[in-house]
Amino acid sequence: MSSSITLDEAFEIIVISMRDAFLAVTVFVAVMVLLFSWLQYISAGKFVLWIRENKSIQPLIGAIMGLTPGCGGAIIVMPMYTRGYVTYGTVIATLIATLGDAAFVLIGAVFQDISFLAPVIAVHLISFVVAVIWGFAVDRLAVTPASPLGILWKKADYEARKEDNILDMFEEGEIISDMPREVQEGFGYRILHQGYRIWWIVTIVGFLLAVLLLIWYAQDPEYSPNLAWDPFTRDGLITWVGFTGTLLSVILYISSKNFIRDDTEATIGDKLNSIDETLVHAASETAFVTFWVVLAYLIFEFGMIFSGISEVDLSERGAGAEAVAIAALIGLIPGCGPQIIAISAYVEGIVSFPALVSNAISQDGDALFPLLVRHKTASIWATIHTTLPALIVGLVFMLILNEYHFLTEILQP
Repeated sequence: MSSSITLDEAFEIIVISMRDAFLAVTVFVAVMVLLFSWLQYISAGKFVLWIRENKSIQPLIGAIMGLTPGCGGAIIVMPMYTRGYVTYGTVIATLIATLGDAAFVLIGAVFQDISFLAPVIAVHLISFVVAVIWGFAVDRLAVTPASPLGILWKKADYEARKEDNILDMFEEGEIISDMPREVQEGFGYRILHQGYRIWWIVTIVGFLLAVLLLIWYAQDPEYSPNLAWDPFTRDGLITWVGFTGTLLSVILYISSKNFIRDDTEATIGDKLNSIDETLVHAASETAFVTFWVVLAYLIFEFGMIFSGISEVDLSERGAGAEAVAIAALIGLIPGCGPQIIAISAYVEGIVSFPALVSNAISQDGDALFPLLVRHKTASIWATIHTTLPALIVGLVFMLILNEYHFLTEILQP
């Protein structure tokens, strides 16, 4: 493969990537983000109270919260731990179960190719089961940030075995009552809180086009829209809407100033109290996903061109123990951005299902940030507690799939 490329070819790759990202991912993500934001809006207060009152099953509840697409459910749990409402095992279960905004990329892939349904269900189910088991084990073994091995540690000091270590947090001044909120001034704030309406209009049009594309693909599996700029033709309309939608998404992404994470406790709180803010932050969250998906597309496309490596070569390198380890290590990075790139690599057929499982278990999404601010020790050990099962389970699935090839066909689209 040639390692050189003309400006026209580079421009075409960029435009097609922007078009495809919007119509294949963004519009479906927008619908799902809006749905889950609305569910948070109507149920959050009662649900938080219910969690506090059911301490014996909190790791199970935390896993359910983490399993919901996006970071909202997981972010809600973190300050509950630092206030003494939930156990440390609940934190671990929540972080293991969450796929953050990368979940939207996987679910969006199902709309484009139904063969992704089995691996998407499987990876969520695996993450959930591992989360529940590991979370209950952490609580049963009396693991805390001060005693990361719990009863396995030969230290009998009561303070090191306190269930949540909450008193230490207050004494060390690590509890922060309120997280910073958005500054309601500045050019970026105005763009986000006024431009989201235009973004939603383009997204609705894009969603309708995406549904039509699914119908056209069903009628003609070989159909692929050409790069065209005449809006009065079918391909031209597809190109313009996809390109414009991604461009607006990038503008909203930059305006939000959240470059590696999209959700904070402030935005979660806003979404719980206002329908208008729900629409604003649903647009912002979707724009965040769009930016990182486009970035992933461009990295893969230009990476293959300039490196001379084919997709077959990449998939072969993404199927071994090294890929599982790298996927788990990427999960150590806080924030959803890098994780979206990792998950996109699976959707593009570059990494294997075991690597997907490893990253899904290891990553903490945006939920680690509020814990990192409030209790650094807890966040560090929590990251370790999510990475260990990620490596173990990822390697186990690698061995299983090598032995049972029919499973590979089901779980690797």
